[in-house]
Amino acid sequence: MNASLKNRIKNPLIRALLLGLMLYLLIGVVFCAGSLYCYNVRNWDTFGGFSLPPLFAICFFSDIILWPVYLWANLINGLGVFGNCPLP
Repeated sequence: MNASLKNRIKNPLIRALLLGLMLYLLIGVVFCAGSLYCYNVRNWDTFGGFSLPPLFAICFFSDIILWPVYLWANLINGLGVFGNCPLP
């Protein structure tokens, strides 16, 4: 069975799918980090420093997977996760 798994990973199609999945999840992590940064930029004075959004810790893993939905919703609504957030 172990040899079978090694042969599958050598398959270019499987390797491309795995690399695509890793890239997708990496973009999700970057999206979550950017949205957390912008949340803190907008609310720094309100909360007196760094804070986590109420559901951020609970929904972190689903946010990594569903980031295209959130990005599309923000583009349609014109509000944007990154709204009035200056990039560093």
